Amino acid sequence: MEGEFLIEGKSLLSLIIIVYNFNLTKMKNFIINTTLIIIAVIIYGCDKPAPTELINDVSDGEQLEYEILTNDLNENNVSRGTDTSGIMQDFKGLRNIISVSGIKITNQNHTVEFCLAQGFFFDWTQPVYYSNERLLGYKTIIPGIMKFDNNLARIVPYKVRFRDRGEFQDSVLGNKFILYRSKSGVGDPFWFEYGSPVSFEFQPVSGEPVTFDIPTLKEITGTVQLRGNSSDKNLEAVLEWNETEGKRVWLVLGVIRPGQMSSLPVYRFGVKDRNKLIIPKRFFNELQLQNFNKLVFTFIRSIEKMERHGEINLFVSSQNIHSIVIDIP
Repeated sequence: MEGEFLIEGKSLLSLIIIVYNFNLTKMKNFIINTTLIIIAVIIYGCDKPAPTELINDVSDGEQLEYEILTNDLNENNVSRGTDTSGIMQDFKGLRNIISVSGIKITNQNHTVEFCLAQGFFFDWTQPVYYSNERLLGYKTIIPGIMKFDNNLARIVPYKVRFRDRGEFQDSVLGNKFILYRSKSGVGDPFWFEYGSPVSFEFQPVSGEPVTFDIPTLKEITGTVQLRGNSSDKNLEAVLEWNETEGKRVWLVLGVIRPGQMSSLPVYRFGVKDRNKLIIPKRFFNELQLQNFNKLVFTFIRSIEKMERHGEINLFVSSQNIHSIVIDIP
């Protein structure tokens, strides 16, 4: 399918599933890619039009709000775990993005934790197009230096992977700012403290420095209980998480094909002021689960805001993320 787009070889929200014998580089790429997708999902839910309208569904006597992220699970479209929902292209509408993330991934009762801080400055005078002249995105620039909690962010290539005319292509569209660290202590001298603000500083090449605090929320921790099985077509999931602090929580359901590390996000559920959601069996019955071997449930708690400082406008996103990978029964 022409127009599929993957950032940072990436592709929460194409969720990349963790395999625990990954080496450090693969684990690092996993978390970076996962966070970029999640940022896209969060941005997607703020003030941008969705690919499909949100649907209110009455389930178990409660109103269930959900969004279909992917309508086509055809193997040709997801054979490499590519995000076919168009979520990534939402970056096109934002000139500058700053994000901080605390992330946990649980697989087979083992949890790993990471944190990530990133900065993107898009140059709208340098668009990049697919071969059919449809806009892919924009190149990036490095117009100064950036710090998170007084730690100087590194500058690394901003890589994209996209499919054009049926073929995957890799390209570098400039550079970005980044800090990464695992809870084990490997990585940059930066750590995301849940519930504590992250100080941010940007010193442009010319002009006054931009400084402010990025707020963070309480850590989110989810659990998933599956009931029934796919062969009997009675599979359903009970999702629970810690209190929401009155904030909206996004829950994303994805699927993974055997032998792959990327997942395809299919549904996104919006929940407010409660800490439990039952995903009814009809959602799973529509997924052709015989073609997949794992489910991914991602819990997202986030804050988004615009910071305007003179001519510099920054979209700021802070997210707490917990992804749980489960074999399909």
